[in-house]
Amino acid sequence: MAGLVRCVVSNPSVPATLDPKWRTADVRGLAVAAYEDRAFDRLPILADAGSDDQAVLGHCRAGGLHNRGCWVVDLVLSKE
Repeated sequence: MAGLVRCVVSNPSVPATLDPKWRTADVRGLAVAAYEDRAFDRLPILADAGSDDQAVLGHCRAGGLHNRGCWVVDLVLSKE
């Protein structure tokens, strides 16, 4: 259960930022596929797409449980 909470809620003491230059069509496509296909095993590929935010990279590469509402995917897709 804690893993799911970490997936949905980012660490408030380490705010993540998304460089707008990282939000390319390819990155958005990976995020859309992860969200729509529930293909969260692709998050390491999303990390390799060029973000330099350590919170984003750590979350994408951590493995474990991910689900719709993943804060990184929502950040890329501009979801609230």
